[in-house]
Amino acid sequence: MRSPFQRDRARIMHSAAFRRLQGKTQVMGAGEGDFHRTRLTHSIEVSQIGYGLLEALNFKKATFSKDVQDWLPARDLIEAACLAHDLGHPPFGHKGEQALHRAMLCHGGFEGNGQTLRILTKLEKYKARGKGLYPTRRLVLAVLKYPRSMKSFNLADYVKKPPKSYHEDEESVVEWALDGFSVADQKQLVTSADGKGAHHSLDCSILELADDIAYGIHDIEDIVARRLATEREVKEEITKAFKIDGSCLPGLDANVVCEGLLSDSFRRKQIIAELVNLFITNVTLTKHSSYDHPLLMFNAALPEPHARLLDALKGLAYELVIRKAKVQQLERRGQMIVARLFDTLISDPERLIPQSSWQDGCRESSTERRVCDYVAGMTDSYAERLYKRLFHPGFGSSGDEL
Repeated sequence: MRSPFQRDRARIMHSAAFRRLQGKTQVMGAGEGDFHRTRLTHSIEVSQIGYGLLEALNFKKATFSKDVQDWLPARDLIEAACLAHDLGHPPFGHKGEQALHRAMLCHGGFEGNGQTLRILTKLEKYKARGKGLYPTRRLVLAVLKYPRSMKSFNLADYVKKPPKSYHEDEESVVEWALDGFSVADQKQLVTSADGKGAHHSLDCSILELADDIAYGIHDIEDIVARRLATEREVKEEITKAFKIDGSCLPGLDANVVCEGLLSDSFRRKQIIAELVNLFITNVTLTKHSSYDHPLLMFNAALPEPHARLLDALKGLAYELVIRKAKVQQLERRGQMIVARLFDTLISDPERLIPQSSWQDGCRESSTERRVCDYVAGMTDSYAERLYKRLFHPGFGSSGDEL
């Protein structure tokens, strides 16, 4: 007999939303090459790192208080949460998210993490329409990064970017997930969400740290391997990142890391592995005594020097690639595609959206939310093909597969 968390993981891995991640942008576009990470390979790597962090915590288990020892999560739960954490991201990354949020400003907004919760609990297919994958309560808590409803924010203050939150339609799901905590814990947890960050449950903190490690380190490998930045640029940014107390990094400094990254692919892979290992093996637990329940009281975290280094590494992708004009142009194009698709489809959704897709949607939700779900579920290439079909004369035929 499988455990409930093994079922969670299996249903996620077999879901359509999980498969679609192979066609969604991570940092570089999904169609730009066949080496770099997509959302799918990123999610698989986050899952492996999440398991590594859990193993490191279990190894140190005897040093932790009894309150938390019994609440360390199962491997299957952490892997399921990590595999699921990006399911809600729309095509073209954060620019696609911003385009959908603007389109939905008067209809409840849109946020990628909130969409992940929606997919797990309502949109994906398992037994009955509108019930999602029947996730366990603890899995919902693990992916609930921002436990505050979008409707509690003044969206006039968040026109360009959505507040980090969940959608109003999933309020009952969040209430169910938080039901095991005291009223005081629930109130403090919700209050901690300020639109940018929030306090996390223990499981969610492991997921978040695994995501940060994967994002902060693996993106550097992609950038160097694809020569998206010059050697001088890489050396400058790595040197800035390592301007911390080096006593916590035995054998690793800016020169060693640069030499490894800019060497052949064997040495580059070794230095990437050493960096991942550095963060995984130094994970520890922090205690937040203002919470009563161990799942909220304890969080996975890194010592301060390691945390500062990881924060600096996370900023490298933006400095080396994303902020450059040629990438900004492609991101703007993706944003425009998503915006125009939504505006066109909302004009007559029952005719313009394939009947099977329209009927499979969450019928209890508003028309705007159902159109938003359809666009958010597209891969980059699907969105581009549909855009050309709608707006490029001579493209497509009535016999094309949609």
